[in-house]
Amino acid sequence: MIIINYLFFVIIIINLIILSKSIEKGIYMSSTSDEKEYKEINSENDRSLFKNKYILLITSLSYFLCGFSVSVISVALPTIGMDFEISAVSQNWIAIIFFLAIAIFSLPFGKIAVKFGLKKTFYLGLILLVFGSFGASISNSAGVLIVFRALQGLSIAILNVSTLAILTEAMPIHERGKGIGLITSIAYVGLIAANIVGGFLTHNFGWRYVFLVVIPFLILTMIITYLKVPNEWLFFKKDKFDYIGALIFAIAITCLTYGFTIMHDVNGMILIIISIVLFLIFAKWQSKAKYPMFPIKILKNRKFTFASIAALLCSFATFVIIYIVDYHLQYIKGLDPQATGLILMLAPLSMAISTFFAGRLSDKFNPQLIASSGMAIVLISLIILSSLNQNTSLMVVIVAIILEGIGYGMFISPNTNIVVSSLPSKLTSVASATVSTTRVIGETLSLGMYTVVFAIIMGSLKIIPKHFHLLITSSQIVCILAGIGCILAIIFSLIGINLNKDLNSKNKFKF
Repeated sequence: MIIINYLFFVIIIINLIILSKSIEKGIYMSSTSDEKEYKEINSENDRSLFKNKYILLITSLSYFLCGFSVSVISVALPTIGMDFEISAVSQNWIAIIFFLAIAIFSLPFGKIAVKFGLKKTFYLGLILLVFGSFGASISNSAGVLIVFRALQGLSIAILNVSTLAILTEAMPIHERGKGIGLITSIAYVGLIAANIVGGFLTHNFGWRYVFLVVIPFLILTMIITYLKVPNEWLFFKKDKFDYIGALIFAIAITCLTYGFTIMHDVNGMILIIISIVLFLIFAKWQSKAKYPMFPIKILKNRKFTFASIAALLCSFATFVIIYIVDYHLQYIKGLDPQATGLILMLAPLSMAISTFFAGRLSDKFNPQLIASSGMAIVLISLIILSSLNQNTSLMVVIVAIILEGIGYGMFISPNTNIVVSSLPSKLTSVASATVSTTRVIGETLSLGMYTVVFAIIMGSLKIIPKHFHLLITSSQIVCILAGIGCILAIIFSLIGINLNKDLNSKNKFKF
């Protein structure tokens, strides 16, 4: 298993070298339709920006560290729960708050980054992740840890937006797909490393070190950026930021997420209703705003809309799986964090491999069909996991993990291709932000659903041997609900086939 991981990493390094040569030969291609705005950059250094191969290095490091930070908490969570003596519901909130912050800030920072500068925003994300990681490592209570996990989520939202934008601007247009595919693969390497390194550190040194380990690499990324990336990318400097829209969106997302976690209570239903009203107000506001964060009329593009809904449902159905398996392996099977991390590594490893082939296949065959097939494989995984109990063999769990990784990898590349290809070129950044936001909302709701089920079945009970039967029941119910989400994702993906008269529908969609 470790040998396969190393081979995959070597392939990534070879691609990095090849791609760096592409950047050196790159020709400037502006992604903005407003050339006058872009010319406010120091034109003397414009071309040097696209000859700097270190751009690929810093964006790769950023995506790797983002992937690592997203996944590493899962393997350490049971140990954190035992250390702070908190319930399963409280443990889930340590994870939920992270993704809630990403969901809230992704869209606003998509606008902020191009207004105030991509490199400045990139620096901000790195600095905040350093503070968030250090703060998490010295937290003396679950409440303090949740605060710093929220700060980490904010920093990841900023880095996701700025990293992809910097790479897009640095790459010649005919190499952008390869560059984006490469850093996405590196993000999966980060997920793999998180399970291995996170498990090793938690088992041998304690959970606090899973946060500390990223800090030297964040500082290294800042140093390379400062020394080797000479200039700034600045677009739409004169555009006003939609503070009111950002506030409405943030409150709506917060109400939806928190309401979802207490949906079994009357207050939860009230919050969900409030969130729906706020989303409607947000849509109305965006339709009238001169400088909207999200041009609401793109929802008229049914291919874009259905593919985005499918992405949300996919995240809802799949994200919770790692937590189900993690709890099952450490609590029910009694494995230590290190062994658990090695098994969980199979999911992102399978994703990385299947994503590579699915991306290529989506250029030759119907991407909706490939995405739907991927979700069908995920559904098989969920059916297997829904029967988990104390007698389930470890091999069955491993097979389910691998199937989930293969299925998700088959879905993600074609689905992204559909979303981005369905809009005009000038709205590529909006499409990218939408992909990020819908996935994170789906992930947040997935954890919210998990928390609701645990709250109903286990309440505030601690996860100890005499309550293991309740843990198993909770996990089975979550898998069934995730399976329903998976079926809906398949349906929305298949709907797109009927709309696939021309994949290049962006040329027919006018603004």
